[in-house]
Amino acid sequence: MAFDRDFVGVGGLAYDLVLRVDRLPIADDKYPARLVGKLPGGFIANATCAAARLGLSTGYLGSVGDDDEANMLRQDFARWGVDRAGLLSVAGEPTPFTVVLVDEQGQRAILLPASPLYHLPLDTAQLTIARRARIVYTFPRDMDWCEQLRSAARDSGGLFALDVENAVPLRGAALRTVIQAADVVFLTDASRKTHDLPPIHELAQADQWVIETAGGRGAYGIAGGESEPVFAPAHEVPVVDTTGAGDCFHAALLAAKLDGAPVIEALRFANAAAAIKVQHEGARGGLPTRAEVEHLSGRSKH
Repeated sequence: MAFDRDFVGVGGLAYDLVLRVDRLPIADDKYPARLVGKLPGGFIANATCAAARLGLSTGYLGSVGDDDEANMLRQDFARWGVDRAGLLSVAGEPTPFTVVLVDEQGQRAILLPASPLYHLPLDTAQLTIARRARIVYTFPRDMDWCEQLRSAARDSGGLFALDVENAVPLRGAALRTVIQAADVVFLTDASRKTHDLPPIHELAQADQWVIETAGGRGAYGIAGGESEPVFAPAHEVPVVDTTGAGDCFHAALLAAKLDGAPVIEALRFANAAAAIKVQHEGARGGLPTRAEVEHLSGRSKH
């Protein structure tokens, strides 16, 4: 099948209310904060914009409200060159938001208010877009969601990629089932422990990549069939804000995979992208171009 898009992100869209604080809060105290702004965000959406910045043709599937914030998110997708045909507006609903606290070391805490828009099913037109993507990238929302998207990707010979964060809704045996069905799985060291998952060399299935990031230390990765993961250390750079760095990392690794890179090269390319990203404020501030990442990583497109 001829693909319409390299990369289609699904779900995980919000705007961020970003506050700068001296230190992240603890209980029973008050903290002065500076409002950085109301910025486009959402982890899957951030990665989709990062993929577009790296030169991939991209689209996004999801829902927003019918308010000014929805217009902001649409306009920002247009700015990055992300196709919005699969982005639906829901009358009478506010657009989802998060609250992001960033301290002086660039570390952050994120508050995730609930929204009914997070639970809407995909319609036929959205699934048709997913079927024509080389990579469908989403998160483990629920079993039906993952099965629909996995089937859409596989029907056309595309890849199904999952971001397994600490706060993903799916848990337990159901989560393990959808992880086993994915072509690429992203974990953090914290999320793997939160979800009681085995080490990645035990988790990886045949023909599957499993990637585990370890913050400022770097990232591990393994392709199914290999006995041990490989490790790529992070670049030492001044950190302004870590918000969106993991999303940028995921987009860059998937871009390298589409180029035909082996796991270790893809990790190095993704680490370079994240190193550039953390030197800028906001979830989409400083998203790097392919040329910038190639310069830092020393890797050119195959």
